[in-house]
Amino acid sequence: MTSAVHRVADAPTVWLSSDVYNVTVRGEATSGAVSLTDGWVPPGGGPPPHVHVNATELIYVHTGEVAIVIDGIERTAGPGDTAVITPGTVHWFRNRTAVPARVLFVFTPPGTEEFFVQAGTPASAGVPVPLATDDDNARASEIGLRFGLTPGLGSDLPHDERTVV
Repeated sequence: MTSAVHRVADAPTVWLSSDVYNVTVRGEATSGAVSLTDGWVPPGGGPPPHVHVNATELIYVHTGEVAIVIDGIERTAGPGDTAVITPGTVHWFRNRTAVPARVLFVFTPPGTEEFFVQAGTPASAGVPVPLATDDDNARASEIGLRFGLTPGLGSDLPHDERTVV
């Protein structure tokens, strides 16, 4: 591990679950301690319900607001709020507002950031974020299994039923 500044402009940027994710700090940069992913969640954006089998996830809301569902209980998180998701917990989030949210994700141990890179589609600057389809979510679920992510309860719902704002 070498101390360094990791610039978001140099990070892989992908579209996934109708969101934009910048994989800012990969696990190898921290000798396997943590990873950091910077997310931009448009209105209606957010992933389907899922579980991280081995990783703890911190979801920090920088700007905007997201509804975070943890084990079936919905809570609203705004600027400065952080959700702690322990391994084995069914969770998901949704931007139910009319404005984008900026959310930071920390995973320990790392590995989930590689899921974003492999399951996402490279983002194109100036192009609207495409809505995720059921096929996109099925592909992401398949790839997720390699990174300790499994579908959570309710993940069989059509994507548009989860993203109604």
